[in-house]
Amino acid sequence: MNLYEFEGKQFFAKHGIEAPKGFQVRRGEDFKKKYQESGLSEVVVKAQVLSGKRGKNNAIKFCASADEVESAVKDLFNIEMRGQYVAAVRIEEKLDIVEEHYLSITYDTNARQPILVYSAAGGADIEGVPEEKIEKVMLDIRDTTVNAIKEGKLVISNWKLGIEAKIVQQLWECFLQEDCRLVEINPLVKTKDGRWVAADAKVAIDDDAIFRHEEWKELAPRTMMGRPPTEREIEAQKIDAVEKYYQGTAGKYIEMEGDIAILFSGGGASIANMDALIQQGLKPANYTEYSGNPPREKVYVLTKIVLSKPGLKGLWICGGVANFTNILETFNGIVDALDEIKPAYPIVVRRAGPFEKEGMESMRECGARNNLNMKLFGKEVSMSETAGVLAGLVRSQ
Repeated sequence: MNLYEFEGKQFFAKHGIEAPKGFQVRRGEDFKKKYQESGLSEVVVKAQVLSGKRGKNNAIKFCASADEVESAVKDLFNIEMRGQYVAAVRIEEKLDIVEEHYLSITYDTNARQPILVYSAAGGADIEGVPEEKIEKVMLDIRDTTVNAIKEGKLVISNWKLGIEAKIVQQLWECFLQEDCRLVEINPLVKTKDGRWVAADAKVAIDDDAIFRHEEWKELAPRTMMGRPPTEREIEAQKIDAVEKYYQGTAGKYIEMEGDIAILFSGGGASIANMDALIQQGLKPANYTEYSGNPPREKVYVLTKIVLSKPGLKGLWICGGVANFTNILETFNGIVDALDEIKPAYPIVVRRAGPFEKEGMESMRECGARNNLNMKLFGKEVSMSETAGVLAGLVRSQ
């Protein structure tokens, strides 16, 4: 789960990392009054979204009066920042900055361990910093002390870097104790009065660690789209908490604006399939996938949720060649839902794997008894080709 900036700064504060003085406001609050009561003067007003590039998208404003703050907050609540919903607005002191640095800890998927990343050139254009100006060091998950701190200094590649070593240690403790996947400060600034301050915060936590963090339940629901979850998304999140919670996953559902229902299975191919669908001129109504051999019951509930969206014009059930997912079991879950809903729009199925013959027969019988407009394909036809088949059927309606 990605956190909003103000939530990330709350995590940092627990571990001693200073953030600018400030507060956040939500829709319906008296923005002007909260500013006046805060005692702040010159402030930075920032939209709270789950993506970066806010400065380049006019989602950060500078204000010096209550009227300016009120106007800025209203403007930010009315923008759509890169397609994302503005959940809140953060109002905080404007810093007198003399230095900007970049500091983060994340996972290196190749090395399979955390990595500390540092650059003396932080700020909005960090992506353009030459590789030779970015320092990296692998961290040992078993060591609670950053092994790049020597004699009170942060040392990487035998460089003594110009930031306080304690901040690196505090960030490492935050990463470990809060079960984070990413902790990033960009920029980490030094102010004119000598303070080191996290001017921004990007934090991602590991959802699977929620059993260790009762306090996470207080975090507001959010989706990868940066907006509050829809009713269907909320219902889908419950799927993997049922009796057979340990068997497979089927609760990954993101609602979108299109009209083609999606039931994908598998990982990376699902993203490529979304591209194939869009290239055919169709618009997905959702992104979803099930994997890990989920039981019939889970797939049934997921299918019901996917097909409950109004205005659908087609259904694409697509996946690669499964290794151990039982095609008959998962297809029977879909069949149970199709028997109830009996959709009139075209359905294209492409799947292969264990018990695929039996699974395809179950799907074929379902189509026959419900008079469904259904086409079935195995591994002899590519997934992207079946997107074209669906596009043809949809256009011929």
